[in-house]
Amino acid sequence: MSVQSIYQSALYKFGQSPDNARFSDDFYNAITDSQNDICTSRSWGFLRTSATITATISTRASSLPSDFGKAYDIAGAFRILTPSADAGTVIELMSYENWLSNEFDDGTSEGAPEFAYILGSSIYFSPIPDATYTTSLIYYKIPTAIADTSTAITVPTQYEELLKKNIWRRLQDAGYSSVQELQISDADISRLLGNMARDDVRRYGGFSMNLPNSDYKLRMV
Repeated sequence: MSVQSIYQSALYKFGQSPDNARFSDDFYNAITDSQNDICTSRSWGFLRTSATITATISTRASSLPSDFGKAYDIAGAFRILTPSADAGTVIELMSYENWLSNEFDDGTSEGAPEFAYILGSSIYFSPIPDATYTTSLIYYKIPTAIADTSTAITVPTQYEELLKKNIWRRLQDAGYSSVQELQISDADISRLLGNMARDDVRRYGGFSMNLPNSDYKLRMV
């Protein structure tokens, strides 16, 4: 599955030509919004990744990865890698409010990080690191933005049908008529989303997603 192959399919599906700038703009908006709709509907295993974060001596804050979406909220998802004396030590992630209300340090004390909280695009260690620590953070990434020069799609290839149906629906909502009759129901979307969730759990583990059958209504807009 590639951006260009889906774009070509959209041209055929809606009887458009590549020189239609308006259609191209609507298509790239549709594929980006459709991917975001899918990726934000659940904590998908395929969005889980990890990154190395360096905690600098005497500095509380470090930058998060540029594609950071949200933390993987499981004990052990944030650990110290180096120095070797602290390797494997789990850093507990918590909300800023929880850290603030419990007074885990006095704001100036230094030591091996035991806790951390996230504000904006930075992660803050508590206590303040007394040395340089290399840490590993597991998190959910933000989908890669899709443009006309893009080749990568964050949604895996095996879920192409769901992605396409969401794109076609958005293009219909934008006023385009398909060459042949094209009907996409809420039941179609919910069935594919449910199948995707169950497959994701089988592949990556995690909490299951229970979906009723045909009476479940979901519309991604």
